[in-house]
Amino acid sequence: MFVVSLIMGICMGFTYDILRSIRKTFTHVDMLVGIEDIIYWLIWTWVFIENIFKFNDGSFRIYIFIVTFTGLLIYCNTISRGIVKIFFYILWFVKKCAQKPKKMLKNGVFWFKIKLSVLRKKKSKRRNF
Repeated sequence: MFVVSLIMGICMGFTYDILRSIRKTFTHVDMLVGIEDIIYWLIWTWVFIENIFKFNDGSFRIYIFIVTFTGLLIYCNTISRGIVKIFFYILWFVKKCAQKPKKMLKNGVFWFKIKLSVLRKKKSKRRNF
């Protein structure tokens, strides 16, 4: 249970860093951030309790909480900053790649509208003569 608790704390920090990277890349409304945090903690509470029942026969011991928190602290004080940067750059790159087709499509529609308006003007000029 000691090792499982330590790994669980590290995984909690890792998943929160992914969530932080998403928030850093894509702007969020404060209410959405709160909802994400509630969902995050509900999921990890469920995982925490499931692991206690699976590996410790449902016995809650104080060392489980201490070791989980220690794993979280170890992760946050060692590789957390690098993980956030890596995920931020990956998500930033994905965001930029997703914007290019959108921009190209927007430019294509704009070009099509210009062509269509030019053709309409030519057609209306032909009627006047």
